[in-house]
Amino acid sequence: IIAFVSSDERLKTNIKPVDDSLNKIIKLNGVSFEWKDGYDDRVQNKTNLGVIAQDVQEVIPEIVKERKDGYLAVQYDQLVPVLIEAVKDQQKQIDELKKKLEVD
Repeated sequence: IIAFVSSDERLKTNIKPVDDSLNKIIKLNGVSFEWKDGYDDRVQNKTNLGVIAQDVQEVIPEIVKERKDGYLAVQYDQLVPVLIEAVKDQQKQIDELKKKLEVD
């Protein structure tokens, strides 16, 4: 399934860069897990990859929602902009270190 989400600048207001993205990503943990029995028969005995919603809520609360059943859910697609900015922050650090090595 290919899904497109509207992202046109003309539909947006109050546009700001994502702040402190690398530190946010550093605080998160990618995990491997299996769903508990009874959660969803379609995913039993299958290893999954993801994050823990409670951990994400502490760092990026705007992408965690509480469902009607009280469980937390993460909007995974909203992690992409944070990851993009984190890579850019990291690249800036790498470039600065390269320059420093060239001077020394």
